[in-house]
Amino acid sequence: MNNYARIKSNIAVDVSTDPASQFHPAIAAEFEAVPGEVQRGWRLDEDGTWLAPPAPEPFEPAEPESQRPKVGPVEFKLLFTSSERLTLKELRNTDAALADFFEIIEDPRLQYVDLSLGSTAAGVDHCLSLLINAEIITESEADTRREQILSGTLL
Repeated sequence: MNNYARIKSNIAVDVSTDPASQFHPAIAAEFEAVPGEVQRGWRLDEDGTWLAPPAPEPFEPAEPESQRPKVGPVEFKLLFTSSERLTLKELRNTDAALADFFEIIEDPRLQYVDLSLGSTAAGVDHCLSLLINAEIITESEADTRREQILSGTLL
């Protein structure tokens, strides 16, 4: 059986046994005779030898990034220690950003707090900054507390 291929940049882009019956005449005219084993995707090297493309690598799904959990609003508040919660409650009267963050957390329509959201992380960062200023936690403790809170780790 004769094979014909349309070759572009030394690659068989179309292969057919009868290009005249399968392609428009202008395209069929571009086909050349090739060995019977040549298939679409084969490459013609500089020595005139047809080479099959390398076998595709087996698909291995990437390791999923660890997803942060979603927690209920009360559970979210419990991620802060008692002294942290009391200090933040007091500071809500003077810090509009903190008040806004906890208004969202306390909205009765909120079913869960997604700890993977950037806005949640920004709110937690703001809380921790206020707790550092209030000397409830130290700057060196802030990174650990941030990870504990955003990972949903209850103390």
